[in-house]
Amino acid sequence: MDSCRSRADFAALRRGRRFDSELLWMTFAADRGLSGPRVAFALSRHRGTAVQRNRVRRRLRAVFCELAIDLAPGRYLVGVRAAASAVTYQRARAELMRLLLAAEALSDRGNQRL
Repeated sequence: MDSCRSRADFAALRRGRRFDSELLWMTFAADRGLSGPRVAFALSRHRGTAVQRNRVRRRLRAVFCELAIDLAPGRYLVGVRAAASAVTYQRARAELMRLLLAAEALSDRGNQRL
């Protein structure tokens, strides 16, 4: 799993589709030319202290690493809503799975792991 860092990555995300849930939002731009998923996180300073934001980012990154082999190649931008600053790993995983299913970004094997 790589990070979205280049201008081209974020330009592709502007053309992607956005999906929303109670705690998270995600923009997904499929790209079969990539070797795997590229992920970026958007956490505003209004979402708690740096410690809280980093904790949420680490939890989301752990979920993406767990599912990396089942994810469709493309770019993912995940943002956090205000209520997510104290989210547990299980809740973050459940919300992210809902978004990935809505985006049809999981392989059949990933769907079976639910």
